Amino acid sequence: MEQVALNSALKSSQPLNQEIAEKSHVDVKKCYQCGTCAAGCPVAYLADYSPRQIVRMLQNGLVEDVLKSRMIWLCIGCGNCLSRCPRKIDVPHLNDTLRIVSKEKGFPPAEKSVDVFNDSFLKTVQYTGRLYEAGLTMLYNTRSGNFMSGMDVAPHMMKLGKISPFPHLIKGRGEVSRIFKKVQEMKGGK
Repeated sequence: MEQVALNSALKSSQPLNQEIAEKSHVDVKKCYQCGTCAAGCPVAYLADYSPRQIVRMLQNGLVEDVLKSRMIWLCIGCGNCLSRCPRKIDVPHLNDTLRIVSKEKGFPPAEKSVDVFNDSFLKTVQYTGRLYEAGLTMLYNTRSGNFMSGMDVAPHMMKLGKISPFPHLIKGRGEVSRIFKKVQEMKGGK
């Protein structure tokens, strides 16, 4: 592990740490590093850092390292960490915020497939008003380059009525679309 001068790291990352705190409404300074979040995390074994380490890195001013980490992209938002945390540190929400800030600051997603899935999911909801599984699968497979992934089970699932080749459109699609447009405006058209 590389040696880091923590005082200079803390000072130089203070504005970015403040931005993350304001956007997430999560005070990482409250964490006393008990480790229960890491013990209950179902994806910690896949990630480069545990939830506890992510919070500690933020406390120590290593924000850029956090924004480049795999953990913020692998977090599934299950809430195990939050439900067990004695200080109620909302790590899933913090990770959502860190993903947004990471993209805003121009860091490429450490887990591109997660970013592609999230964007594909939101696109299907935006255009159909609800989740359209077949459309999500096709869009994700096209964007990720895994064109035939999961296609072997599609006919069986359609036969059972679990998925439809056509989207079920809801009545309030226009309202859903307006919500997405409003969010885009709030983000500055990005």
